[in-house]
Amino acid sequence: MKKIIVAADSFKGCMSSSEIGAHIQTVTHELLPAAEVTVLPISDGGEGLVEAVVKNGGFLRQEGMFCDPQCQPWSAVWARRGSEAVIELAQCSGLGLCQPHNPALASTYGTGLQIKAALNAGCKTIYLGLGGSGTHDGGCGIAAALGVRFFHQGKTFLPTGLTLDQIEAIDVSGCELRNFDAQLICLCDVTNPLFGSTGAAQVFARQKGADERLIGQLDRSTEALTRKVEAWQACSLANLPGLGAAGACGLMLKGLFNCEIRSGLKQLLQWMRLDEQLAEADLIVTGEGRIDAQSLQGKVPLGILRHAQQANVPVLAVCGQLGMAKTTLLEAGFCDVLVLQQPSMSEQESILHAPQRLQEEWRHWLKQNLPRQELAEKSVSVS
Repeated sequence: MKKIIVAADSFKGCMSSSEIGAHIQTVTHELLPAAEVTVLPISDGGEGLVEAVVKNGGFLRQEGMFCDPQCQPWSAVWARRGSEAVIELAQCSGLGLCQPHNPALASTYGTGLQIKAALNAGCKTIYLGLGGSGTHDGGCGIAAALGVRFFHQGKTFLPTGLTLDQIEAIDVSGCELRNFDAQLICLCDVTNPLFGSTGAAQVFARQKGADERLIGQLDRSTEALTRKVEAWQACSLANLPGLGAAGACGLMLKGLFNCEIRSGLKQLLQWMRLDEQLAEADLIVTGEGRIDAQSLQGKVPLGILRHAQQANVPVLAVCGQLGMAKTTLLEAGFCDVLVLQQPSMSEQESILHAPQRLQEEWRHWLKQNLPRQELAEKSVSVS
């Protein structure tokens, strides 16, 4: 085995995409010193997007002072390549920044400030990765930071999830995105609509700290605001897939800015030129924290698998938890599946020992699947 590609999504709260690659690289060079291991940090548009495009997409890291979901000063990064900018919504509006976890009070205003910084830097195409948010403000914070004004009883205010139903009028005349003649492209790999049983609140608000009462309130206010924006802007938003991502950000981003929605993973793999990398690969390792039925509906592991199958490269899946039958994944096309959590482990123990377990499982797999003479080679090449 001469070349292995590691392209796994992060194990949230446990290991980043780069850390997963580093552990696999360490063990590989113990047993296969001649092997080339290429680590490609992966993101579907959520956390880790900026890191991924800086490391493998030719973008340059940019840093600035913006604000967090409580609108307090916060330092965050974005990426730039010529007139293109990549912004990761989780950098300023992520769940980990919300204190307390309450999507009704959190704002995406800081993310809007990042977009504004990119515009002021001369960027004309803004890629916004939607994912990992702790907010549910319908993108109102982003819009407000870009010059859109929201009115209640004749006065301007900054709406959050709690006050979406108070918006009585919108003024977009001062919108900087329009004035700069820039294009906004939103990256995500979920298809959830703005509201309803599969909408933003019903599917995602619980994990952001909302109880059942608040979930219902957010869902109703999102629907009511959607109807208003549809009337004001003469557009149709309610049934468009993907607009429910990141706390229904698509409500404003599509309704006011007519953003384009693209697959985050497909765009990232294009930037990374994965198909070219696969031409010389013998194996690709992918995965995510939990692999279940959703993983076969367009998430990172399936996206990597489809690309690798076109190049006839076998794909090994790695996960912290497995929420489906291993045979289903093998039938889908994966050559094998490594699961880090042992039956005797609690979830906390599994997270704590995940790096060690990853190295153990990968070492065991290599020893079981590679010829002894190959394991004994001594030269090394690292990329």
